[in-house]
Amino acid sequence: EGRIGPGGTIVENTSGNTGVGVAMVSAVRGYKTVFTMPDKMSKEKQDTLRGFGAKVVVTPTSVPADSPESYYSTAKRLAAEANAFYLNQYHSRDNVEAHYHLTGPEIWKQLEGRLDAFVAGLGTGGTMSGAGRYLKEQDAGVRLVGVDPEGSIYHDLFHTGKPSEPH
Repeated sequence: EGRIGPGGTIVENTSGNTGVGVAMVSAVRGYKTVFTMPDKMSKEKQDTLRGFGAKVVVTPTSVPADSPESYYSTAKRLAAEANAFYLNQYHSRDNVEAHYHLTGPEIWKQLEGRLDAFVAGLGTGGTMSGAGRYLKEQDAGVRLVGVDPEGSIYHDLFHTGKPSEPH
């Protein structure tokens, strides 16, 4: 779609997993990468991103998502300042659509349509939303199970009906 040119820069906020995939592809394709990451993420995740040539900007976990210091806001600001491409995985329909068109069909094909449940980490929600929708379209009886650690916004939202405060 021409959203990034040769030698361009990709900026994204990540807790690590998507960042590692983007960093690997970027290293191969010659893109620069800048990732923002909350300070609660492990040094190993930060070092893995740096190992692929990425710049990692660590931000405080203890601020609300809409704070200028949050890893979301910092990524958005850095992308604008550098005239870079901001992936925006948490709000991009491309995230969900990629899992709908690729992950879901791959799982269905590999398991030859024989599955009772699909279990995935929630993260951005893209895997569960996209692959889960595809799998449910193939067999409405497939059970979808989202997994997220205690302390995540989904955990508190599920158990209390209210999103958690940052910690």
